[in-house]
Amino acid sequence: MTNLISCNEHGESAQTFVCSHIIASLKDGQPRGFVYTTLDPNDEPNAYCSACEEMLNASGGEWTEELEKKAGVKLLCYECFLRAARLNGVLH
Repeated sequence: MTNLISCNEHGESAQTFVCSHIIASLKDGQPRGFVYTTLDPNDEPNAYCSACEEMLNASGGEWTEELEKKAGVKLLCYECFLRAARLNGVLH
């Protein structure tokens, strides 16, 4: 079952988790890369930027609580997630 959140812009939407850099890209319009698990809202999509991917790979490829803290993982609505994907060239 999809967990829903309330977004000020989109109302009720599926929840996603993204790094703080993807949220920054939504604010300033600058692409930072978009590595994602899935685009299906029923499969709990998550994403992180290119810099966080490098950090993840350098640490052995496993997300830890410390890495999540460094990445600044935040909750984001699915519609905002899709907007970030389009900004980064994943969707058109």
